[in-house]
Amino acid sequence: MRRYLPDPFVFAIVLTFLTVILAIVVEQQSFIDVTAAWGKGFWSLLAFTTQMAVILAMGYDLAKAPVVDRLMDAIVSRVETPRTAVIVATLVGAVGSYLNWGFGLVIGGIIAKKLALHVRNVHYPLIIAAAYSGFTMYGLGLSATIPMVISTPGHPMEKQMGLITLAETIFSAPMLITAAVVLITLPLLNGMLHPKPGQTVTEIDRALHAAAPAKSEAADLDANTIASKLNNSRILAAGIGALGMAYVVINFIRGGGVDLNLINFFILFLGILLLGTPNAYLRQLNEGIKTISGIILQFPFYAGIMAIMGASGLVRPSRASSPASPRPRPCRSGAWSARS
Repeated sequence: MRRYLPDPFVFAIVLTFLTVILAIVVEQQSFIDVTAAWGKGFWSLLAFTTQMAVILAMGYDLAKAPVVDRLMDAIVSRVETPRTAVIVATLVGAVGSYLNWGFGLVIGGIIAKKLALHVRNVHYPLIIAAAYSGFTMYGLGLSATIPMVISTPGHPMEKQMGLITLAETIFSAPMLITAAVVLITLPLLNGMLHPKPGQTVTEIDRALHAAAPAKSEAADLDANTIASKLNNSRILAAGIGALGMAYVVINFIRGGGVDLNLINFFILFLGILLLGTPNAYLRQLNEGIKTISGIILQFPFYAGIMAIMGASGLVRPSRASSPASPRPRPCRSGAWSARS
């Protein structure tokens, strides 16, 4: 895959050029107009980009919390056979992805590695793939991008479609049934894929993955300084974490709904509570930030592609999506006009 599959950023560049060519050839727009539309729309998804980056970074923090690690160890200690290990890795990755796709991506890899180290004769390539296959649940779960976005006030298509509540998407009967079916069948399927006795099994290299000694939380500063005491204050972390949880409860008491901003708010303050101190949370967040570079870099390119498609006429809002409004029509200048 590394030999033939380029980085996703390369796909974003190629798709940009392809969209420019289609706008010029199919819609007969000028290069200047297309380029102007691209640049104008390049930053139009900044809010959405931030939401996706927060989901991944904060989900990473949750997955790295000590209490979660202890829970993973407790689960792993009860698994004895290779097929069971593959099933458990799939379940943990799937449930984690259902709750938060950033959390699921990280926790799936963690549980797969722990199981591979604990259980003998586990086919390592399979258990890693099985854990990440749980990401299938992301589109059905609590951080599913499209349902969350269209339930959030101010989303890009609100004028055309309004707000679509989660009761009509991820909490609808068809979606819940689909999620349940996938959660049951996917682990069983992955378990069946494990090599049978006598077939070749590639185990994890235990020597290569020997655990490194943990660093002390207070090693960065003298524990007697005021700065260190504040940085490692459990009282501050517990207080702000409790305040965040209180807001979530108040939101529901007052009839508020669930949207992408509330999900991100919840996982942020839950992470602070679980990690215990401001310093511990920041340390994990600094590691999690490394995982969001692709989102920050690529999403503006996707926004630019959307802008070209909309301004050139490659895509047009349908009449059915907004019956009370005149159909927008692209001008040669790349702007939108309404023609009754």
